[in-house]
Amino acid sequence: MLPSLGLRTARAVAGAVLPVAPPSALNEPGSPERHLATARRPLDELRAIRATHGVTVNDVLLAAVAGALRRRAHRAEERPRDLKAMVPVSVRGDDGGELGNRIAFMFVELPASVPDPLVRLQLIAETTRAHKQSGVPEDADTALKTLAYAPRTVQRAAAHALASPRVYNLVVSNIPGPRMPMYLRGCRLEDAYPVVPLSARHALSVGMTTIGDHACFGLYTDPETLPDSDALAHDLDAALDELRATIDDPWPTPSPPASGSATRFRPSPFPTPTG
Repeated sequence: MLPSLGLRTARAVAGAVLPVAPPSALNEPGSPERHLATARRPLDELRAIRATHGVTVNDVLLAAVAGALRRRAHRAEERPRDLKAMVPVSVRGDDGGELGNRIAFMFVELPASVPDPLVRLQLIAETTRAHKQSGVPEDADTALKTLAYAPRTVQRAAAHALASPRVYNLVVSNIPGPRMPMYLRGCRLEDAYPVVPLSARHALSVGMTTIGDHACFGLYTDPETLPDSDALAHDLDAALDELRATIDDPWPTPSPPASGSATRFRPSPFPTPTG
């Protein structure tokens, strides 16, 4: 039992650290300010892409983020570079006997250097499928459970190491939304945009949640490091347009206000951890 536990923990740590995340402007020292840019798409559109290509909605999300980063690099007249994303995944059983969330993680390369949107999607699907078949999320879950029994100093050191920009460049998270309509005083919830927290020296996290018939995207950024996050939300829209174009059935174009900007958050009264 203990050798198996140690092996799974070692595999999880190696999978997190290697390969090292490449240097990126997204990981420069930043500020405590926060900004939320948003986009919204029909959920059935993402499901149609999923069904056509035999992938998951999470794969579609990751491919869209890779396409958006590629477009942003072109706008900045930079060479697109593949980046490393930390992707939270649920490892809770489906038997209904377990309450609450059980979240682990896996790391996925976003092939922003690849010009073909379908090839980007296929590369990501192959990676996530291989990770799941080899038990990468379960290994990460085992490592987190093991870490819970470690001394506090070890826990702090491990948390600091895993939040390093050398481990990942950004977070991309698919957050399940409510399965039934939600109301407040008779008003139906139409949109909700997720805010995925940022670690020190991480300027971008992308979250997606589903509300009714819509997929809602929240791009949470440090506006000092990433001042063009609203344009990046439009890049995400355009990347989804590219993926939509790979399916045979025509699809209506979303309304123009699908992407936009939300509130800029006030700086935190607490200092941002550095180093």
